Amino acid sequence: MNINKDTYKTTKYYKVKHDKTQIILGGSLRKDNLHIKRFETKDGGNAKAGSTFSIDREGNVFQHYDPKYYTDFMGNKDIDKKSISIILENMGMLFYDFESGEYLNWIHDKCPDELKYERKWNGHTYWEQYTKVQYNSTVKLCKFLIEEYDIELDCLGFNVFYDNTILSEGIVCRSNYDSDYTDLNPSFDFKDFLIDLNIEI
Repeated sequence: MNINKDTYKTTKYYKVKHDKTQIILGGSLRKDNLHIKRFETKDGGNAKAGSTFSIDREGNVFQHYDPKYYTDFMGNKDIDKKSISIILENMGMLFYDFESGEYLNWIHDKCPDELKYERKWNGHTYWEQYTKVQYNSTVKLCKFLIEEYDIELDCLGFNVFYDNTILSEGIVCRSNYDSDYTDLNPSFDFKDFLIDLNIEI
């Protein structure tokens, strides 16, 4: 699979190897590469909180550091050491701005009209959809990582809080860990995801 390891590589990670048992999917809650810039400048540039991979709207996959290492992505060493994190470029929850007549995210980035998705969930109604090419790249990357790092082929298959997420092996969402998280958002089709990964529903 085509993985860009140069454009957004970082040195902000712990160079200690750990076996991987989990893949965590999340969203950037920003447009373009702004989440990457944020990770690089957080806490005066001293934080090690970035994701292992990012997938943009066009389906391009970027590796930020070698997956055998880890960062403080979740802020819990027991989780971070055993996981590989994938951030999908996505603005997340949106609100309708009556003055401009546009749907905006929390930092007032405009969501393209064709990507607006409506569903009430977790206190919000409007979301940015993940693109089809982005979804396809997510499937391919997960398949690659499962094989490459001998991770169990399994997935919780939903985006709500689950008390035993830390014990789960396979693919989970950041929102499975805490109900305060809203990624992955409800526009992600978990049924198709499980089918495309050949995981029994």
